[in-house]
Order: sequence, then C-alpha cells, then structure tokens
Amino acid sequence: MFDFSFSEIFSEDIYQYGFLLIIGVPILVIIFNELIYRLDKGSLSLSPPIRLIRNFILPLAAITIVFTQVIGYSRDTNFVKFIETIIWILVINALIAIINVLFFAGGERSLIKTKVPQLFLDIFRVFMVLLGGAIVLSAVWGADLGGLVTALGLGSFVLGLALQDTLGNLFSGIALLYEKPFSEGEVIKIEDRIGTVIEMNWRAIRLLTRENEMVIIPHLVIGQGIIENYSRPSRAHILKVNLGFAYDIAPNRVKEALMETCLATPGILHNPPPEVKTSEYAASEIVYEIEFAIMGYMTHEEIMDDFMTRVWYTARRYDLTIPFPQMDIHQASQVNSIVQQKSIRLNQVLEMLPTLLPIERDDVNTLKEGVELEYYGKGEYVIRQGDLTGVLYILIEGNARLSTQDKDGNQANVSSLESGDFFGEITLFTDKTGSFSVLAISDLEVLAITPAEVMLLVERNPRLAHYLDKTMDMRREKIVELNLK
Repeated sequence: MFDFSFSEIFSEDIYQYGFLLIIGVPILVIIFNELIYRLDKGSLSLSPPIRLIRNFILPLAAITIVFTQVIGYSRDTNFVKFIETIIWILVINALIAIINVLFFAGGERSLIKTKVPQLFLDIFRVFMVLLGGAIVLSAVWGADLGGLVTALGLGSFVLGLALQDTLGNLFSGIALLYEKPFSEGEVIKIEDRIGTVIEMNWRAIRLLTRENEMVIIPHLVIGQGIIENYSRPSRAHILKVNLGFAYDIAPNRVKEALMETCLATPGILHNPPPEVKTSEYAASEIVYEIEFAIMGYMTHEEIMDDFMTRVWYTARRYDLTIPFPQMDIHQASQVNSIVQQKSIRLNQVLEMLPTLLPIERDDVNTLKEGVELEYYGKGEYVIRQGDLTGVLYILIEGNARLSTQDKDGNQANVSSLESGDFFGEITLFTDKTGSFSVLAISDLEVLAITPAEVMLLVERNPRLAHYLDKTMDMRREKIVELNLK
C-alpha cells in the first residue's frame, strides 16, 4: 500500500549522495538553527519539535541514506527497517507537536483561539498514532493491511458489544464538549453532587467538592441527568432565605432592618441590590423572603452564616421579635382588650392634638365619634389627586410628601409633611376635587376627622379656621406656580 523509497527521490550515483550529505545536511542544520533561534523569540512553542527534527530525524535520515545508497545495504534488512521505523515514530511525534501548537494551543497566534478540550486532543493523538502505525507497517515492514482491516471490522463489532458503557461515555463526552454546558473551573451540580470542574477527559469529569473530595462522574451519567451551572450566565449567585417575625411589628420596619443587615454583610453584593419581600402570613408569624446575590457559589455557606448571625443582633437592635412556633387562642376578654388598646391610643392622640394644631382642649373632648386612627405603609398613597375624600387628615407619626401634577403631567413636589401637619382640607371647604397627592415616605399614623366634626371645630375656634385657610392659600400658590412653569 505504501512504498517509501529514497531511491525514487535521488539518483543511484554514489557521488551525488555523498555530495548531498556533505553539503545538504550542514545547510539544513544551519536553517534549523536559525529557525529555532527565531521561534524562541516568538510566542509559538514550535522550537521543541524543530529541535527534534534537527537532532534526531535529520541524522537518522542521513544514516539511512549512507547505509542504503552509499554503502549499499538493502532496505529489506532488519537494521535499516529498524532505523526507518524510529524515523517514522519521531516524524509522527513532531507532527503531533506542531499541529497541537498551531491548532489546539488556544493562544493568540493559534489558528483556533479557544482552548480545545482534552478529549478531542486524546482522540486526535490516538488517530495519529494509528495512522502512523499503519504507515510504518505498510511502508517499512511491507505488511498487507487488507486482512487487518477485515479483522478490525469483525473485531469492532465484538468490541462494540463488550464496551457499550465505555463507548457510551466516549460519545456522551463528545456531545458535552460540543454543547459546552460547562468548562473547567466552573461550579456545577450534577444530581446531588456540587463542585468545581477540575478536569474533563474522554470518559468522565472530575469535581472538587467543598469538602475537598474528588468526585468522578462518567459522561454517560451526566448526559442522562440535569446539569446546574452556578457559574453561568454570571458568577453572581442568588440566595434566598425565609425569616418570620411577630405580627405586632410593622412590615416596613422589619424590611428596613433586614435590608440594613444585607448591605452590612461582607460578600453580599449591592448590585444587584438585595430584596426583602413579605411572603406569607403564617400561623404565628409574618414570613419575609430575603433575596441577595453573592459572587461565587462556593462561598455561600460562609456568607449565609454571617448573615444569619447578624440577623439576631439586628432583631435586638430594632426590638424585633422572632416568635417560636405557637398557636394563639383569643378569648372574648382578649378581643375586648384589643379594642380597649385601640381606644386608649386614640385618646392619647386626642390629648396631644392641642399641641399640634390651634385647637382648644374642650373642643377636643367633643371629638369622639367622628375620628379614627389610620395606618399607611411606606410607598402607599393616602390620597391621590382628583380624589373626593371629604376627610381632614392630621399626621401623627411619620413623614409624607405632598405633590401635584404640573402642566407636563409630571409629579412635582409641593411640600414635605411631618408630625402635626394636615391635608385634605380643600375638599372640605370647596366643591372641587383634591388638587394634590399625598405619598407616605415612611410608615404613617394619621388621624382622620369627618367633615361634620371639622365644621364644628372651625365654628367654635376661629384660630383653627385662620390656620387652615392660611395653609390652604400657601399650597394653592405653590400649585399655581408649578402649573405655570
């Protein structure tokens, strides 16, 4: 099949071969030396295979020419065949090294920029070795490969049956490497195993777990299971945890405390920002879901430990109660107690009302039926522009923002509201709808007074009427100014 003969390239004249060896070999050595010198300065690592050609292949080829063409040894002698076999082995080795550098190294000057998986390199090397073996057997030793091919065809059928799992791993590995669902250095989860991919070969991958254990998973198992990649599309990993706090604590206060804890915990990313959500009203607690991002999954246990530890101190600092699992049974006396507590709080607010507004204490005592305490959470609107509520609101606790819609349709700030401020007065004294909105900046406690009670207060207390009218005029001027801009 192959017939390698130096006599087809050179003439039989001994002087020509002698001249070729005396002149050609030194010139080739000089050329190889210059090439190696230049390659050593470059980024490609081609100098080792070139040195192999210069130091071994070239001298052995010269020796073969001397023995076969000068001395007259026949190429059929075992000595010459042995030298030619060594030459072919070295040539194949040099070719593998050169092709590996040019195509598979993955460097900037490589023809294939990305690093080729080790499995493909192993298959390529096996193919080159088999091809080289066929060349040596046919060209050097004169073997007839026709029978060998027939034997390989029958043998491959038997081997295919005997090596089903091995071949399954091989082709599953090829499919995985083609799809590239993960790469070396990434953190993945396969079944119940989580670890960093440290090696991929033709049969399996190797994972290094947090416990510093080596786990070897065959490609056949990987191809039949679900792969979770914690390093894609980003190394940022989202963690979620649920925590419960008592019902008597305002949700926004709990959210504020938990958000502060997230931002103060090392390892928790600020971008994307953490999120705290009211998740469930459970039997004995309000459940909050905390969601935050960390960089790299393998540190999640340490970061979660730090966060959960800080939650305890945050709960103490904010006077938050983390309840035990329990069931509260409310008796009739307890329900009445709750109503009494609301009544006590309303009386406390009415007692402090003269310190917030120009209202006589005797007039306050008449406010019993037409008032009510209302609560609003941060981000809620108490009233919206255009509402016809007919209620006067007095801000007891918290902060709010009073705004109106300008001529461009955008919300423009009119004033900030604090404890003691009021709003909703325009709908009381005019037949117009409200010309502003009130948004809670923090959790609010407001006292809502019905129109009838407000009218009685104004009739009895001229100072209150003047105070309300003055504030209304200031807000109207501000609204007109904003609408004219």
